[in-house]
Amino acid sequence: MIKVYSKENCSNCNELKNILTNKGIEFEEIKKEKELMIVGSKARILSAPILEINEKYYSFIDFKNFLDILK
Repeated sequence: MIKVYSKENCSNCNELKNILTNKGIEFEEIKKEKELMIVGSKARILSAPILEINEKYYSFIDFKNFLDILK
């Protein structure tokens, strides 16, 4: 399952969750800023949201670029 590390009042986090929901992709949302900071530090991603897929981490920009390739 996809994990989404997000934070409150984050427009990119909301956009990502909307994209996943509209595509029928199940995900687990983790809204703990401490977890976000730990994962971000480990993955060297400096902004929310962070996606975890099969124990690999992706930034929102990486995800959006992947969607653009699929179009």
